Amino acid sequence: MFFKKVYLAIVLVSSFVLAGDAPIQSDSKNQQPYVATFKQPSGISGCIKFEPANNGSVLVEVDLDNLPSTGGPFPYHIHQFPVPNNVNCTGTGGHFNPFNGSVTATSPAAKEVGDLAGKHGNITTSKYSAEYVDNYLSLNPKSKAFIGGLSIVIHASDNSRLACANISELFETSGVNSTSTTYVVSANEAGNWNIDGFIVGASLLALLI
Repeated sequence: MFFKKVYLAIVLVSSFVLAGDAPIQSDSKNQQPYVATFKQPSGISGCIKFEPANNGSVLVEVDLDNLPSTGGPFPYHIHQFPVPNNVNCTGTGGHFNPFNGSVTATSPAAKEVGDLAGKHGNITTSKYSAEYVDNYLSLNPKSKAFIGGLSIVIHASDNSRLACANISELFETSGVNSTSTTYVVSANEAGNWNIDGFIVGASLLALLI
């Protein structure tokens, strides 16, 4: 019993020692932008873009549509693994949390780095747009807070996973005689490929061949 109490005390102390505020990130200037594109059987569509902010942190642009009319509000987070080939969102693991933040923390710095909803609010409508700067994300591959290659998961209010998408590199190309900009997403770790600007799963591609 004595050793069990000592062990529990060590675990509790360790959790306090390891947990800490995430540092403000300012190393994303001139870095490659990223995007998570949703287009799957869930019906949820749209994207979440991550671009360098003027202060060196990350500008997040959320533009989503076709969310369910019930089951909200909808939390969304950056998760620690990419979407697996079977597109099962449970395979994305837990929240991205490189500085051992807490989902119950009251300050943005003390929250999990990947807890976008906790820091900036849940998705509250079936068609949702938002824009904000997140000072704790990074687009720099050398940073501990780098989000490239991870994933975004949208949850129902009961925490079930409704949709997920990989955070992939975003390339902008503009036509010579056009004022519009085309966004091209690179191939990602879940076996998705870019075809004429759309993300098509490897399994669907196999059916077309």
